[in-house]
Amino acid sequence: MDRTRQAAYLVFRLACRLVPAGLFLWAGLEKAFARQDSILAVNAYDVLPERLVEPVAILLPWAEIAIGVLLVLGLFVRFAGLATAFLAGTFIIGLAQAKARGLQIDCGCFGGGGVGAGVTWWDIVRDIPIVLAGLYLAVRPRGPLQLDNVFLVREDRDAGPPEDGDGERGTAAAEQAGTSARAG
Repeated sequence: MDRTRQAAYLVFRLACRLVPAGLFLWAGLEKAFARQDSILAVNAYDVLPERLVEPVAILLPWAEIAIGVLLVLGLFVRFAGLATAFLAGTFIIGLAQAKARGLQIDCGCFGGGGVGAGVTWWDIVRDIPIVLAGLYLAVRPRGPLQLDNVFLVREDRDAGPPEDGDGERGTAAAEQAGTSARAG
């Protein structure tokens, strides 16, 4: 890969991690310390039974913060990608049902919540790239500049055996394994 493509790949990978991470951290921190506003925002969507509104409103910001931290660190990237796609997809569904029902609520995405001007198409559309970034990370979790590379040892099932010095995939390793098996 030439340097331009490597740089573009690095920027793309980092954007897929850091943009959702920044949004989740911002949203989570805004809501985590404004408990009553979070409860109002969750309740305004009118989809959960009353007994679940408060637990969801309390736990959701901390889930957003946890996912954001994992994405920033590049730790458990496949899980963080799946969680990102799931959470953003859930937000899209919630926003779309509120728009379809004509609920006059504030989205509550970055704090606040309750009565508002109503959910806009922008509120819905802005989460689509976040879902796509999460799915990309779930499918292709390995990348540069992430702690997974340091702490987690994984087999690369897509690439096959590592290249030998002669550019052939796995021939010297296979030959060596064959000779050591015959020698034993």
